[in-house]
Amino acid sequence: MRKATRRARTRRQMLRFLLLMVLFFSGAACFTHLPWAMHGQESQIEVKGNHVVTTAQVVKALKGSTDVAVYKLDPQVLQSRLTSLKAVRHAFVRRYALPQPRLIVDILEEYPWASYARAPGEPIQAVIAQSGRFIPVSEFPNVDRPHMIIYGQPTLKLTQKQVVQWASWANYIAGQTGRTVDAIDMRQPFDVRVANGDLTLKLGIPDASLTRRLGRLVSVLPAVEPIKEKLEYIDLGLDNSVPLKVNKNLPPEKLRELAAQKQKVAVGVNGVETKPEPN
Repeated sequence: MRKATRRARTRRQMLRFLLLMVLFFSGAACFTHLPWAMHGQESQIEVKGNHVVTTAQVVKALKGSTDVAVYKLDPQVLQSRLTSLKAVRHAFVRRYALPQPRLIVDILEEYPWASYARAPGEPIQAVIAQSGRFIPVSEFPNVDRPHMIIYGQPTLKLTQKQVVQWASWANYIAGQTGRTVDAIDMRQPFDVRVANGDLTLKLGIPDASLTRRLGRLVSVLPAVEPIKEKLEYIDLGLDNSVPLKVNKNLPPEKLRELAAQKQKVAVGVNGVETKPEPN
């Protein structure tokens, strides 16, 4: 009876071992023979959330990943490739093996803040995002081009903090004048100018005192409105006064008319100094 019991236990152990080996080799065969790689089938890369970046640009950034088994792909590496695209702020890559190997890419694009051109009259070359990143329109023709234009040198760079500050100043100007800020000329860092509807503002150096200097704009507007067509710019670069520069190309009769209005302007506004350009 003991021998019979021992033989039965041995048979059960052998059967379990054989079943375990069958499962092991079956799993290994399935693991090695299943189609883990996409084998160049770009249609198995699904892109979501992209409006500016095209699917072809995403597939190009992921070039080389379609011939590799999905379990060998590093999502962090793929995401870093996608964020190297100027219009992509964040990217999330998920891998799936069943029912067929595929990649799902979620794109979060940059939000456009202003357009960029080198000088007035030149075409828009890029779009400045809220993060300060410049998005070339030649690479991303579908990007929205905001109304406000930033003029600057080709080496111009803006950080996210600077974009937030300039956006705050632009909103402050628009709120005081009731006019839209059309352009900010940053080609001269120490002589920044703003096109504010039918007014031109000379801001000077954009330092910590600019917010205080902009606060005087609302007190100047009553004096500016009657002569705004004759002004070249409003100078907000000084601390003690707000000069109004007159266009020197005006006809003599216009200059005489402006001289007659000068006294009204100087008396009607506290702390406003008008300096018409001499003939």
